[in-house]
Amino acid sequence: MFKNRKFWCFLIILIFSISALAGCNSGSKTIEYPTKPINLIVPYAPGGSSDLSARPFADKLKDLLGQPVVVVNKAGAGGSVGAAEVARSKGDGYTLLNASIGPITIVPYTTDVGYYYDNFKPVSQMTDIPLAIAVQGNSPIKDLKGFIEYAKENPGKIRIGNPGAGNIQHVACEYFCKLAGIEVTNMPFEGANPAVAALLGGHVEAVFTGVTEVTPHYKSGAFRILAVTSEKRMETMPDAPTFKEQGYDVLFGVWYGVLAPKDTPDEVVVKLAEALKKAASDEKVLDAWDKLFLIPAYLGPQEFQARIKRDAETNKKVLEEIGLAKK
Repeated sequence: MFKNRKFWCFLIILIFSISALAGCNSGSKTIEYPTKPINLIVPYAPGGSSDLSARPFADKLKDLLGQPVVVVNKAGAGGSVGAAEVARSKGDGYTLLNASIGPITIVPYTTDVGYYYDNFKPVSQMTDIPLAIAVQGNSPIKDLKGFIEYAKENPGKIRIGNPGAGNIQHVACEYFCKLAGIEVTNMPFEGANPAVAALLGGHVEAVFTGVTEVTPHYKSGAFRILAVTSEKRMETMPDAPTFKEQGYDVLFGVWYGVLAPKDTPDEVVVKLAEALKKAASDEKVLDAWDKLFLIPAYLGPQEFQARIKRDAETNKKVLEEIGLAKK
């Protein structure tokens, strides 16, 4: 009897030990990632700031992750075509979005695109750039005051190109026009590059986009920058005044960062975020961004998530104020 009791006690302890060990092994199991190429969707045309911001760190990720990161351009509907594709994709870490503020925190509140910011899992913010309004270098409009005066005298005559309807550039322009009490014709393009090309070709009178796209033409004299949306003047263009110093509280900017589908495992997000943080401090990446006038601004998953939520709430209110929010 005693021996049987000892045997059963031993058996019970053995069973619990095996179960505990199995539980530990199950909890410590890690996901093998990545094992194949990763697609990074850029929701705009090649050559724009979204595309140019992505390619340097995508190249670096190949070294850090051991798998190619392929940049895939899928432009359309203010960036929402590419964003919607990622939102619908399997959350396995092999389809990512090089997101920007417009498609994530603006477009969903102006159009039914089938997603909101919470349909994504933030990985890392990478860059952050202010916006600028520019005209041709030989334009009779010399400054923001002259721009406003001409617009008031000629309602709707000034055509302003932007990278897409509903993007932050479009919203910032509409917000400024409301503050200034002017009427212009906003002309959306499929990305910043086509909008800039339209100004170079004289097909629009102005462009409202990120400083990344206009700085080279500003430096060559082809463009004159009337105002930038930064808090203070930028070191790269010290003679370009801010909206704020000219009496208009227009403080908008464009961030670019990586998002994953919302059901992506946390282990995958952590691994990607760690690799992106290393890429964001790599000399070759920083040098490439510097040549493109991109400002490094890395944020980890939690910080990036907080910023996206804050921007979405703010931009929704602005859209309602200027009459662009969907009913």
